[in-house]
Amino acid sequence: MSELPESSLIRKTFTIRTMDLPPNVKLTRRSMLRWFALAFGLISEKESRTTVLDVLDALFYLNLSKNSNPTVSEIQSYIKKKHSKNISEKLLHYHLNRMKETDLLIRKNQMYLFNPAPLAERDDLKASFNHYITKNISSTLTHLEEVFFELASSYKK
Repeated sequence: MSELPESSLIRKTFTIRTMDLPPNVKLTRRSMLRWFALAFGLISEKESRTTVLDVLDALFYLNLSKNSNPTVSEIQSYIKKKHSKNISEKLLHYHLNRMKETDLLIRKNQMYLFNPAPLAERDDLKASFNHYITKNISSTLTHLEEVFFELASSYKK
């Protein structure tokens, strides 16, 4: 099967799911991590693997509680200590790269940090998340609206 010629136009892919947010989700960090990962498309609906949750937990803890930008080895150490799991460097890079592709994370000098919005405080994660996600979604929605209108017009002729 050949690749569609338009596939070269794709700059980035991420999934955002519209989900209910029942109050019990906010009762534990783990349930909030799982909800976020599912809503943000980092895991699928029937996902049983939890590695990405451990990576998110490590990133939040090391970036926010310890106020440090962790390296891969520091993330691995945290996961091993807290969750008693060994995570391969390859798998860890896979999850980190997926988060980088969405602009959630950036990598500076071998360290990972949440991508700060240009005009926000470093620890204002809400502003950062909204800035990068809204930027991508707004652009895509504008293009979708334009093509939808053009398609509708072409069928009316």
